[in-house]
Amino acid sequence: MRVLITGASSPLAVGVVRQLLVNTDWELWYGRHRKDVPITDPRLHKLDLDLECDVARTLSGERFDLVIHFAGVTHASDERQYWNINLKGTVRLAEAVHKNGCRRFVFISSRCATQGSGAYGESKLAAEQELRKFDWKSLLILRPAEIYGGGGQEGVDRMLRVARKWRIVPAFFGHPNLLFAPMHVDDFINVAAELIQQHTEGIRIENLCGPDDLNGSSLAYRVCTHYKAVPLPLWWPAVAFTVRGLHKIGIEIVKPDQLPRLVCEKTGTAASSRTSAPQPRRFLVN
Repeated sequence: MRVLITGASSPLAVGVVRQLLVNTDWELWYGRHRKDVPITDPRLHKLDLDLECDVARTLSGERFDLVIHFAGVTHASDERQYWNINLKGTVRLAEAVHKNGCRRFVFISSRCATQGSGAYGESKLAAEQELRKFDWKSLLILRPAEIYGGGGQEGVDRMLRVARKWRIVPAFFGHPNLLFAPMHVDDFINVAAELIQQHTEGIRIENLCGPDDLNGSSLAYRVCTHYKAVPLPLWWPAVAFTVRGLHKIGIEIVKPDQLPRLVCEKTGTAASSRTSAPQPRRFLVN
């Protein structure tokens, strides 16, 4: 089977590529945009692919049996970037591969793909809706929760790094939607790779969460216990007011859409998420 993977240089995609190379005999092509994939294998090939450009021309004459679409913008100061890549780029890709005969598509979305979630989550939601308009034989949409352990610079990874270095952990409270279901990067890779290989027909949507549903305080408590750190209680309304005020004077602590992303409605929880893949490990519990 001939498979195209976009965004393959990201840590999550690299892990999935490794798993597929071990577990299948598929021929894998990855769309290189800025970086190569750090894997050497005779079944792994590259092609230059920019979702902002003429995708149809780049893929002209290229027929794939399956597309695994990891590529996307996750943190941007200019919210137009989310819409141009996460929505329009996804549609350009889907149109091009579908025209060439591809009927299986995997889309890496987000548990924040809901209305009111900010430009990132809403662009992912819009892309999901557009993808469902195509007559795929198989459309698999994966909606991961917060992923940690991959050396990221934001989110839970950032919290863990601060806890290790400074022994301080922010404990957010004051909003009912401050909810987390952290999933270790290795668990995401294992579950995602297994679901991709199942070839379920029709539309399948999976929320990929860790096994723990945590609010801001319980998340902080878990981190503090693990790293022998001290919690720093932060009332969410005050945090949001301060961050927005700093944005107005040109000081960007976080990207503008990250505030609504944290407190938006989520598409699923640890309690409601079920897959046929192995259950992930608990968050920071040995």
